[in-house]
Amino acid sequence: MMALFTDRIKSYFMRQFLPRSAIQLTSSYLSGIHVSSKEGKIKNHFILPLEKGVIQPSFSNKNIKNPALLEKKIKQGLEKLHLSDNKIACLIPELSLKAFVFSFDSLPSSREQRERIIRFRVKKQIPLLPDDARFSFDRLRSNSSAKIFVAVARASIIQEYEDLFSKLHLKVRALGVPTLSLYYLLNKEEERDLLLINIEEDSLSLIAGLNSEVAVYRLKLFIPGSLTNFSGLQRVENIVKEVENTVNFVEDKEKKKVNSFRVRLGLLEPEEEMFSQLKEKLSLPAKGIEAGLTSKLGLREKMILSPLIGQIL
Repeated sequence: MMALFTDRIKSYFMRQFLPRSAIQLTSSYLSGIHVSSKEGKIKNHFILPLEKGVIQPSFSNKNIKNPALLEKKIKQGLEKLHLSDNKIACLIPELSLKAFVFSFDSLPSSREQRERIIRFRVKKQIPLLPDDARFSFDRLRSNSSAKIFVAVARASIIQEYEDLFSKLHLKVRALGVPTLSLYYLLNKEEERDLLLINIEEDSLSLIAGLNSEVAVYRLKLFIPGSLTNFSGLQRVENIVKEVENTVNFVEDKEKKKVNSFRVRLGLLEPEEEMFSQLKEKLSLPAKGIEAGLTSKLGLREKMILSPLIGQIL
């Protein structure tokens, strides 16, 4: 997995051969899908709640606090997937990574020189960059400049997940960023200027797509318990504030307006009221991420599984 992370995240344009199965790990649930090789449709899936504290996503600190219980939970999910082989794609918690979108007038052809320039830009964002920081970067389509999506993770954190899957005799062939995987689901021609909003129990992730290109990525940590201790209206107001701040930032930085929102609620408990309140308070039209999915899954399953669908379908 370490080599995979160092070399690449899933390419934005060139869809390399991907596994037929994918697993996502979060602080509150585990999920997985298995896709039939002939039809390209979801054949089996699972969604399992995860006890609090088993995974504590962090860029700096140990993530997996109870490896034995986590391994047991994943085994339960694997029994439902009925894998045809041991190759999987994996989405780890977004808070375990740091990601950026960088623009360059041009980039050198030498990979070594590109990495040196990208590392310099990353260090400006993370001045105290750990010695074991590892990079994965992909060039994004851009009409006007060279744009790079960069994900940074500590080797020690990636090693935790590598050890976990190794014990389960699984080989991770692709490692993805959940919100970027969601972005793959969108029809870029129909929705050229939008903000993708991904809400999890512990985080809020935002990707601005302008002219069908990834322009801005932002990640906001929720204070532990904030989604459960606040009233529904307070939660919505906090999210709306972050969204509107991001819209203003995008318009100031990119000199282009966002026209609509796409929302994913990655929450186990039904949150229909929360989505209705978001639609009411947001300044632009909003649709759920599941609106573009043709799968026969239920609404809840589409919401939870959508990052995995974007990663391998």
